[in-house]
Amino acid sequence: MRQPNYLPGFYQRRTQDQDSDRLFSGLLPRWSILTQTEKVVCLLVALTPLWWLLGWKHFMFLIGIGLIAYEKYTRGEVRWRRPSVAAVLFLAYGVYTLIARYFYAVYHNDTLGPNGVFSVLNSWIGPAITLWYIQSKNLRVRWQIVAWAFSVVVALMVVLWVVIFFVWHQAYYDPPRSLYGFITGKSRVYVPGAGNSNYLMPYFPTDEAILPGLVRYVYFFPGPESLALTVGFTSLLALDLKNRLWSVLLFSASIFIILTSGTRSVVLTLPLVLCLRYLLTAGQAFGVWFLCGLIAVTSFTTLSIPPVTNIVFNSVVGTAEAAGEARADSTEVRGEIYRRTIDGIVNSSNTVFLLGHVKTGEGVLPGYAPAVVGSHSFILGTLLYRSGVIGTSLFAISWTSLILGIYKTRSDRPMAGLLIFIVFSLTFCVMEIELPVMPISLLGVLMQSSPQQLNFRQNKTYLKI
Repeated sequence: MRQPNYLPGFYQRRTQDQDSDRLFSGLLPRWSILTQTEKVVCLLVALTPLWWLLGWKHFMFLIGIGLIAYEKYTRGEVRWRRPSVAAVLFLAYGVYTLIARYFYAVYHNDTLGPNGVFSVLNSWIGPAITLWYIQSKNLRVRWQIVAWAFSVVVALMVVLWVVIFFVWHQAYYDPPRSLYGFITGKSRVYVPGAGNSNYLMPYFPTDEAILPGLVRYVYFFPGPESLALTVGFTSLLALDLKNRLWSVLLFSASIFIILTSGTRSVVLTLPLVLCLRYLLTAGQAFGVWFLCGLIAVTSFTTLSIPPVTNIVFNSVVGTAEAAGEARADSTEVRGEIYRRTIDGIVNSSNTVFLLGHVKTGEGVLPGYAPAVVGSHSFILGTLLYRSGVIGTSLFAISWTSLILGIYKTRSDRPMAGLLIFIVFSLTFCVMEIELPVMPISLLGVLMQSSPQQLNFRQNKTYLKI
Protein backbone atom coordinates (compact mmCIF):
# COMPACT_ATOMS: atom_id res chain seq x y z
CA MET A 1 0.00 0.00 0.00
CA ARG A 2 1.37 3.40 -0.97
CA GLN A 3 2.41 5.59 1.93
CA PRO A 4 0.97 9.12 2.03
CA ASN A 5 3.45 11.84 1.16
CA TYR A 6 2.37 14.14 3.95
CA LEU A 7 2.27 14.17 7.73
CA PRO A 8 -0.22 15.76 10.11
CA GLY A 9 0.66 19.36 10.76
CA PHE A 10 1.61 19.01 14.43
CA TYR A 11 3.75 15.93 13.91
CA GLN A 12 5.46 17.48 10.90
CA ARG A 13 6.38 20.62 12.83
CA ARG A 14 7.66 18.49 15.69
CA THR A 15 9.82 16.44 13.32
CA GLN A 16 11.27 19.59 11.75
CA ASP A 17 12.08 21.07 15.17
CA GLN A 18 13.77 17.83 16.25
CA ASP A 19 15.80 17.76 13.05
CA SER A 20 16.82 21.39 13.62
CA ASP A 21 18.09 20.49 17.10
CA ARG A 22 19.92 17.47 15.69
CA LEU A 23 21.68 19.64 13.11
CA PHE A 24 23.62 21.58 15.74
CA SER A 25 25.94 20.78 18.60
CA GLY A 26 26.02 23.90 20.71
CA LEU A 27 26.77 26.84 18.43
CA LEU A 28 28.18 24.77 15.57
CA PRO A 29 26.47 22.55 12.99
CA ARG A 30 27.14 18.82 13.05
CA TRP A 31 29.34 18.73 9.96
CA SER A 32 29.25 14.94 9.66
CA ILE A 33 25.48 14.76 9.08
CA LEU A 34 25.32 17.53 6.49
CA THR A 35 24.95 16.67 2.83
CA GLN A 36 27.61 17.74 0.36
CA THR A 37 25.32 20.46 -0.98
CA GLU A 38 24.72 21.81 2.53
CA LYS A 39 28.45 21.92 3.22
CA VAL A 40 29.16 23.82 0.01
CA VAL A 41 26.33 26.33 0.53
CA CYS A 42 27.30 26.83 4.17
CA LEU A 43 30.90 27.60 3.26
CA LEU A 44 29.99 29.88 0.35
CA VAL A 45 27.82 32.02 2.65
CA ALA A 46 29.99 31.96 5.78
CA LEU A 47 33.11 32.90 3.79
CA THR A 48 31.56 36.18 2.58
CA PRO A 49 34.46 38.23 4.08
CA LEU A 50 36.90 36.19 1.99
CA TRP A 51 35.00 36.90 -1.24
CA TRP A 52 35.09 40.59 -0.28
CA LEU A 53 38.88 40.47 0.10
CA LEU A 54 39.25 38.71 -3.23
CA GLY A 55 36.79 41.02 -4.98
CA TRP A 56 33.19 40.21 -5.86
CA LYS A 57 33.77 40.45 -9.61
CA HIS A 58 32.54 37.43 -11.63
CA PHE A 59 31.50 35.51 -8.48
CA MET A 60 28.38 33.90 -9.95
CA PHE A 61 29.96 33.27 -13.35
CA LEU A 62 32.84 31.42 -11.71
CA ILE A 63 30.36 29.28 -9.77
CA GLY A 64 28.51 28.43 -12.98
CA ILE A 65 31.73 27.52 -14.79
CA GLY A 66 32.87 25.58 -11.74
CA LEU A 67 29.71 23.46 -11.79
CA ILE A 68 30.24 22.59 -15.44
CA ALA A 69 33.89 21.70 -14.77
CA TYR A 70 32.90 19.61 -11.73
CA GLU A 71 30.33 17.69 -13.73
CA LYS A 72 32.82 17.09 -16.53
CA TYR A 73 35.52 15.96 -14.09
CA THR A 74 33.34 13.60 -12.00
CA ARG A 75 31.12 12.13 -14.74
CA GLY A 76 33.20 12.64 -17.84
CA GLU A 77 30.39 14.56 -19.52
CA VAL A 78 27.77 17.18 -18.79
CA ARG A 79 24.35 15.52 -18.87
CA TRP A 80 21.74 17.64 -17.17
CA ARG A 81 17.99 17.39 -17.42
CA ARG A 82 15.99 19.69 -19.62
CA PRO A 83 16.17 23.22 -18.18
CA SER A 84 13.13 24.92 -16.74
CA VAL A 85 11.41 27.95 -18.23
CA ALA A 86 13.13 30.26 -15.75
CA ALA A 87 16.61 28.91 -16.51
CA VAL A 88 16.07 29.10 -20.29
CA LEU A 89 14.75 32.66 -20.20
CA PHE A 90 17.48 33.90 -17.85
CA LEU A 91 19.98 32.49 -20.34
CA ALA A 92 18.01 34.05 -23.19
CA TYR A 93 18.00 37.44 -21.49
CA GLY A 94 21.76 37.29 -20.97
CA VAL A 95 22.40 36.27 -24.59
CA TYR A 96 20.00 38.95 -25.84
CA THR A 97 21.85 41.59 -23.83
CA LEU A 98 25.22 40.49 -25.21
CA ILE A 99 23.92 40.51 -28.80
CA ALA A 100 22.37 43.95 -28.34
CA ARG A 101 25.61 45.34 -26.93
CA TYR A 102 27.64 43.85 -29.77
CA PHE A 103 25.51 45.30 -32.56
CA TYR A 104 25.27 48.62 -30.72
CA ALA A 105 29.07 48.78 -30.62
CA VAL A 106 29.32 47.88 -34.32
CA TYR A 107 26.68 50.40 -35.38
CA HIS A 108 28.20 53.26 -33.35
CA ASN A 109 31.84 52.38 -34.17
CA ASP A 110 32.39 51.61 -30.51
CA THR A 111 34.11 48.71 -28.75
CA LEU A 112 32.51 46.11 -26.53
CA GLY A 113 34.95 45.95 -23.63
CA PRO A 114 35.59 42.99 -21.32
CA ASN A 115 33.57 44.59 -18.52
CA GLY A 116 30.52 44.80 -20.78
CA VAL A 117 30.78 41.08 -21.50
CA PHE A 118 31.69 39.80 -18.05
CA SER A 119 29.02 41.86 -16.32
CA VAL A 120 26.37 39.97 -18.31
CA LEU A 121 28.08 36.63 -17.75
CA ASN A 122 28.16 37.26 -14.00
CA SER A 123 24.67 38.74 -13.66
CA TRP A 124 22.70 36.35 -15.89
CA ILE A 125 24.62 33.51 -17.53
CA GLY A 126 26.28 32.27 -14.34
CA PRO A 127 23.05 32.29 -12.25
CA ALA A 128 21.12 30.63 -15.10
CA ILE A 129 23.67 27.80 -15.30
CA THR A 130 23.56 27.41 -11.52
CA LEU A 131 19.75 27.31 -11.51
CA TRP A 132 19.80 24.69 -14.26
CA TYR A 133 22.24 22.56 -12.24
CA ILE A 134 20.21 22.87 -9.01
CA GLN A 135 17.01 21.81 -10.71
CA SER A 136 18.65 19.06 -12.76
CA LYS A 137 20.12 17.44 -9.63
CA ASN A 138 17.08 18.32 -7.49
CA LEU A 139 19.39 19.76 -4.84
CA ARG A 140 18.02 20.89 -1.48
CA VAL A 141 19.50 22.26 1.73
CA ARG A 142 17.90 22.56 5.13
CA TRP A 143 17.24 26.24 5.63
CA GLN A 144 18.53 26.20 9.22
CA ILE A 145 22.04 25.65 7.84
CA VAL A 146 21.62 28.70 5.61
CA ALA A 147 20.42 30.70 8.63
CA TRP A 148 23.47 29.62 10.63
CA ALA A 149 25.87 30.63 7.86
CA PHE A 150 24.27 34.07 7.56
CA SER A 151 24.35 34.41 11.35
CA VAL A 152 28.13 34.04 11.20
CA VAL A 153 28.35 36.82 8.62
CA VAL A 154 26.03 39.10 10.62
CA ALA A 155 28.05 38.51 13.80
CA LEU A 156 31.27 39.42 11.96
CA MET A 157 29.67 42.62 10.65
CA VAL A 158 28.60 43.62 14.17
CA VAL A 159 32.17 43.06 15.39
CA LEU A 160 33.52 45.12 12.47
CA TRP A 161 31.08 47.94 13.29
CA VAL A 162 32.30 47.99 16.90
CA VAL A 163 35.90 48.32 15.69
CA ILE A 164 35.09 51.04 13.14
CA PHE A 165 32.90 53.09 15.47
CA PHE A 166 34.71 52.80 18.81
CA VAL A 167 38.32 52.23 17.71
CA TRP A 168 38.66 53.94 14.33
CA HIS A 169 36.01 56.57 15.14
CA GLN A 170 34.72 56.39 11.54
CA ALA A 171 37.79 58.29 10.36
CA TYR A 172 38.57 59.06 6.74
CA TYR A 173 40.80 56.51 5.01
CA ASP A 174 42.22 55.60 1.62
CA PRO A 175 40.64 52.26 0.65
CA PRO A 176 43.12 49.56 -0.40
CA ARG A 177 42.49 47.50 -3.49
CA SER A 178 40.93 44.07 -3.41
CA LEU A 179 42.90 41.19 -4.90
CA TYR A 180 40.95 41.53 -8.15
CA GLY A 181 41.59 45.27 -8.24
CA PHE A 182 45.30 44.67 -7.63
CA ILE A 183 45.59 42.00 -10.33
CA THR A 184 43.76 44.11 -12.91
CA GLY A 185 45.92 47.14 -12.14
CA LYS A 186 43.26 49.50 -10.82
CA SER A 187 44.34 52.91 -9.59
CA ARG A 188 45.50 53.11 -5.99
CA VAL A 189 43.26 56.14 -5.48
CA TYR A 190 39.55 55.39 -5.43
CA VAL A 191 37.16 57.69 -7.27
CA PRO A 192 33.35 57.26 -7.54
CA GLY A 193 32.51 55.01 -10.46
CA ALA A 194 35.81 53.11 -10.35
CA GLY A 195 34.04 49.94 -9.19
CA ASN A 196 33.45 49.28 -5.52
CA SER A 197 34.39 45.61 -5.84
CA ASN A 198 37.89 46.69 -6.86
CA TYR A 199 38.46 48.27 -3.43
CA LEU A 200 38.02 47.31 0.22
CA MET A 201 35.62 49.88 1.64
CA PRO A 202 33.85 48.76 4.83
CA TYR A 203 32.26 52.21 5.20
CA PHE A 204 31.84 55.53 3.42
CA PRO A 205 33.24 58.23 5.76
CA THR A 206 31.65 61.12 3.84
CA ASP A 207 28.10 59.70 3.65
CA GLU A 208 25.50 59.73 6.40
CA ALA A 209 23.36 56.79 7.42
CA ILE A 210 19.80 57.02 8.72
CA LEU A 211 20.90 56.74 12.35
CA PRO A 212 22.32 60.04 13.72
CA GLY A 213 26.07 60.08 14.19
CA LEU A 214 26.74 57.16 11.87
CA VAL A 215 28.35 57.15 8.45
CA ARG A 216 27.22 54.75 5.77
CA TYR A 217 28.47 51.20 6.18
CA VAL A 218 28.91 48.46 3.56
CA TYR A 219 31.05 45.95 5.54
CA PHE A 220 31.86 43.00 3.24
CA PHE A 221 29.73 44.00 0.27
CA PRO A 222 30.37 46.11 -2.86
CA GLY A 223 27.70 48.67 -1.91
CA PRO A 224 25.13 49.60 0.74
CA GLU A 225 22.27 48.37 -1.44
CA SER A 226 23.80 44.89 -1.67
CA LEU A 227 24.32 44.89 2.08
CA ALA A 228 20.76 45.98 2.86
CA LEU A 229 19.16 43.37 0.59
CA THR A 230 21.28 40.58 2.05
CA VAL A 231 20.58 41.53 5.66
CA GLY A 232 16.93 42.10 4.80
CA PHE A 233 16.87 38.43 3.84
CA THR A 234 18.52 37.42 7.13
CA SER A 235 15.92 39.42 9.08
CA LEU A 236 13.11 37.50 7.35
CA LEU A 237 14.95 34.23 7.86
CA ALA A 238 15.36 35.02 11.57
CA LEU A 239 11.59 35.11 12.01
CA ASP A 240 11.34 31.50 10.76
CA LEU A 241 13.70 30.22 13.46
CA LYS A 242 12.16 28.20 16.31
CA ASN A 243 14.94 29.08 18.76
CA ARG A 244 13.68 32.35 20.25
CA LEU A 245 17.05 33.62 21.45
CA TRP A 246 18.67 32.97 18.09
CA SER A 247 15.70 34.53 16.29
CA VAL A 248 15.68 37.71 18.40
CA LEU A 249 19.44 38.23 18.22
CA LEU A 250 19.66 37.66 14.47
CA PHE A 251 16.63 39.82 13.72
CA SER A 252 17.80 42.70 15.95
CA ALA A 253 21.32 42.65 14.55
CA SER A 254 20.01 42.52 10.98
CA ILE A 255 17.73 45.53 11.47
CA PHE A 256 20.59 47.50 13.04
CA ILE A 257 22.90 46.70 10.12
CA ILE A 258 20.21 47.74 7.63
CA LEU A 259 19.96 51.11 9.36
CA THR A 260 23.75 51.56 9.23
CA SER A 261 23.65 50.94 5.47
CA GLY A 262 21.42 53.98 4.93
CA THR A 263 19.54 52.23 2.11
CA ARG A 264 16.19 54.00 2.18
CA SER A 265 14.41 51.75 -0.29
CA VAL A 266 14.95 48.68 1.89
CA VAL A 267 14.14 50.62 5.07
CA LEU A 268 10.76 51.56 3.59
CA THR A 269 10.06 48.22 1.88
CA LEU A 270 10.95 45.76 4.62
CA PRO A 271 8.27 46.94 7.12
CA LEU A 272 5.61 46.36 4.45
CA VAL A 273 6.80 42.81 3.91
CA LEU A 274 6.99 42.21 7.67
CA CYS A 275 3.37 43.34 7.97
CA LEU A 276 2.43 40.98 5.14
CA ARG A 277 4.21 38.15 6.92
CA TYR A 278 2.27 38.87 10.10
CA LEU A 279 -1.02 38.80 8.21
CA LEU A 280 -0.13 35.51 6.54
CA THR A 281 0.94 34.00 9.86
CA ALA A 282 -2.27 35.18 11.52
CA GLY A 283 -4.28 33.66 8.70
CA GLN A 284 -2.56 30.29 9.17
CA ALA A 285 -3.06 30.33 12.94
CA PHE A 286 -6.67 31.58 13.14
CA GLY A 287 -8.06 30.82 9.71
CA VAL A 288 -8.82 32.79 6.58
CA TRP A 289 -11.97 34.34 8.04
CA PHE A 290 -10.00 35.84 10.91
CA LEU A 291 -7.54 37.29 8.40
CA CYS A 292 -10.36 38.80 6.32
CA GLY A 293 -11.99 40.21 9.43
CA LEU A 294 -8.70 41.69 10.64
CA ILE A 295 -8.12 43.39 7.28
CA ALA A 296 -11.70 44.71 7.25
CA VAL A 297 -11.49 46.12 10.79
CA THR A 298 -8.07 47.66 10.14
CA SER A 299 -9.21 49.24 6.87
CA PHE A 300 -12.39 50.62 8.42
CA THR A 301 -10.54 52.02 11.44
CA THR A 302 -7.79 53.54 9.34
CA LEU A 303 -9.95 55.10 6.63
CA SER A 304 -13.19 55.94 8.43
CA ILE A 305 -12.10 57.44 11.76
CA PRO A 306 -10.46 60.84 11.08
CA PRO A 307 -8.10 60.94 14.11
CA VAL A 308 -6.74 57.49 13.31
CA THR A 309 -6.46 58.33 9.60
CA ASN A 310 -4.44 61.46 10.39
CA ILE A 311 -2.10 59.59 12.72
CA VAL A 312 -1.42 56.84 10.17
CA PHE A 313 -1.01 59.30 7.28
CA ASN A 314 1.36 61.57 9.22
CA SER A 315 3.36 58.58 10.40
CA VAL A 316 3.80 57.14 6.91
CA VAL A 317 4.58 60.48 5.30
CA GLY A 318 6.94 61.41 8.12
CA THR A 319 8.85 58.15 7.78
CA ALA A 320 9.20 58.55 4.02
CA GLU A 321 10.31 62.18 4.36
CA ALA A 322 12.82 61.33 7.07
CA ALA A 323 14.32 58.59 4.91
CA GLY A 324 14.43 60.90 1.91
CA GLU A 325 15.95 63.81 3.82
CA ALA A 326 18.77 61.58 5.03
CA ARG A 327 20.38 62.44 1.68
CA ALA A 328 18.16 65.08 0.13
CA ASP A 329 20.55 65.74 -2.74
CA SER A 330 20.36 62.08 -3.72
CA THR A 331 16.55 62.22 -3.76
CA GLU A 332 16.54 65.22 -6.09
CA VAL A 333 19.10 63.64 -8.41
CA ARG A 334 17.12 60.40 -8.58
CA GLY A 335 13.97 62.31 -9.44
CA GLU A 336 15.75 64.02 -12.34
CA ILE A 337 17.19 60.69 -13.54
CA TYR A 338 13.76 59.07 -13.55
CA ARG A 339 12.16 62.04 -15.32
CA ARG A 340 14.69 62.03 -18.15
CA THR A 341 14.58 58.22 -18.38
CA ILE A 342 10.81 58.26 -18.83
CA ASP A 343 11.17 60.95 -21.49
CA GLY A 344 13.72 58.78 -23.29
CA ILE A 345 11.36 55.81 -23.28
CA VAL A 346 8.26 57.72 -24.33
CA ASN A 347 9.98 59.71 -27.09
CA SER A 348 11.98 56.81 -28.55
CA SER A 349 11.36 55.37 -32.00
CA ASN A 350 9.48 52.11 -32.44
CA THR A 351 12.72 50.21 -33.04
CA VAL A 352 14.41 51.63 -29.96
CA PHE A 353 11.27 51.08 -27.89
CA LEU A 354 11.31 47.43 -28.94
CA LEU A 355 15.05 46.76 -28.64
CA GLY A 356 16.05 49.37 -26.06
CA HIS A 357 18.68 52.10 -25.93
CA VAL A 358 21.22 49.40 -24.89
CA LYS A 359 23.41 51.90 -23.01
CA THR A 360 22.78 54.61 -20.45
CA GLY A 361 22.24 58.19 -21.56
CA GLU A 362 23.72 61.54 -20.64
CA GLY A 363 24.85 62.56 -17.17
CA VAL A 364 22.51 64.30 -14.76
CA LEU A 365 24.92 65.45 -12.05
CA PRO A 366 28.23 66.94 -13.31
CA GLY A 367 31.23 65.34 -11.66
CA TYR A 368 29.36 62.20 -10.57
CA ALA A 369 29.64 59.50 -13.23
CA PRO A 370 26.99 57.04 -11.89
CA ALA A 371 24.19 59.65 -12.15
CA VAL A 372 23.13 59.06 -15.76
CA VAL A 373 19.86 58.60 -17.61
CA GLY A 374 18.70 54.98 -17.55
CA SER A 375 20.22 54.17 -14.17
CA HIS A 376 19.16 53.83 -10.51
CA SER A 377 16.12 51.70 -11.38
CA PHE A 378 16.16 48.14 -12.65
CA ILE A 379 12.63 48.26 -14.03
CA LEU A 380 12.72 51.75 -15.48
CA GLY A 381 16.38 51.95 -16.46
CA THR A 382 17.85 48.50 -17.10
CA LEU A 383 14.71 46.87 -18.50
CA LEU A 384 12.46 49.45 -20.17
CA TYR A 385 15.14 51.99 -21.17
CA ARG A 386 18.12 49.79 -22.03
CA SER A 387 16.56 46.40 -22.84
CA GLY A 388 13.33 47.49 -24.49
CA VAL A 389 10.13 45.48 -24.72
CA ILE A 390 11.92 42.27 -25.77
CA GLY A 391 14.37 42.23 -22.88
CA THR A 392 11.71 43.30 -20.39
CA SER A 393 9.42 40.47 -21.51
CA LEU A 394 12.18 37.86 -21.21
CA PHE A 395 13.02 38.89 -17.67
CA ALA A 396 9.41 39.33 -16.55
CA ILE A 397 8.42 35.82 -17.67
CA SER A 398 11.50 34.18 -16.14
CA TRP A 399 11.14 36.07 -12.84
CA THR A 400 7.44 35.25 -12.59
CA SER A 401 8.09 31.60 -13.42
CA LEU A 402 10.71 31.38 -10.69
CA ILE A 403 8.40 32.87 -8.07
CA LEU A 404 5.45 30.68 -9.06
CA GLY A 405 7.59 27.55 -8.85
CA ILE A 406 8.66 28.37 -5.29
CA TYR A 407 5.10 29.34 -4.36
CA LYS A 408 3.77 25.95 -5.46
CA THR A 409 6.15 24.21 -3.05
CA ARG A 410 5.81 26.77 -0.24
CA SER A 411 4.53 24.24 2.31
CA ASP A 412 8.01 22.74 2.61
CA ARG A 413 9.92 26.01 2.61
CA PRO A 414 10.55 28.87 5.06
CA MET A 415 8.44 31.96 4.48
CA ALA A 416 11.60 34.01 3.98
CA GLY A 417 12.36 32.12 0.77
CA LEU A 418 9.23 33.55 -0.83
CA LEU A 419 8.90 36.91 0.93
CA ILE A 420 12.36 38.01 -0.16
CA PHE A 421 11.13 37.99 -3.76
CA ILE A 422 8.56 40.62 -2.76
CA VAL A 423 11.36 42.75 -1.31
CA PHE A 424 13.41 42.36 -4.48
CA SER A 425 10.47 43.13 -6.77
CA LEU A 426 9.55 46.29 -4.85
CA THR A 427 13.12 47.61 -4.71
CA PHE A 428 13.56 47.03 -8.45
CA CYS A 429 11.61 50.27 -8.90
CA VAL A 430 14.30 52.43 -7.27
CA MET A 431 17.41 50.24 -7.39
CA GLU A 432 19.45 48.38 -9.95
CA ILE A 433 19.58 44.61 -9.64
CA GLU A 434 22.29 44.17 -7.03
CA LEU A 435 24.86 41.42 -6.57
CA PRO A 436 23.00 39.36 -3.91
CA VAL A 437 19.66 39.21 -5.76
CA MET A 438 20.42 36.18 -7.91
CA PRO A 439 22.41 34.20 -5.28
CA ILE A 440 19.64 34.69 -2.69
CA SER A 441 17.04 33.78 -5.30
CA LEU A 442 18.92 30.54 -5.88
CA LEU A 443 18.93 29.95 -2.13
CA GLY A 444 15.16 30.33 -2.27
CA VAL A 445 15.10 27.42 -4.71
CA LEU A 446 17.48 25.35 -2.58
CA MET A 447 15.99 25.83 0.89
CA GLN A 448 13.51 23.36 2.31
CA SER A 449 12.27 22.22 5.72
CA SER A 450 11.61 18.48 5.65
CA PRO A 451 14.67 16.29 6.21
CA GLN A 452 12.87 13.32 4.66
CA GLN A 453 13.44 14.71 1.16
CA LEU A 454 17.21 15.16 1.36
CA ASN A 455 18.10 11.84 -0.28
CA PHE A 456 18.98 13.26 -3.68
CA ARG A 457 19.87 9.93 -5.30
CA GLN A 458 16.49 8.35 -4.61
CA ASN A 459 14.25 11.38 -4.94
CA LYS A 460 13.43 11.65 -8.62
CA THR A 461 11.01 14.54 -8.30
CA TYR A 462 11.98 17.36 -10.65
CA LEU A 463 10.79 20.78 -9.61
CA LYS A 464 9.96 22.77 -12.72
CA ILE A 465 10.38 26.47 -12.07
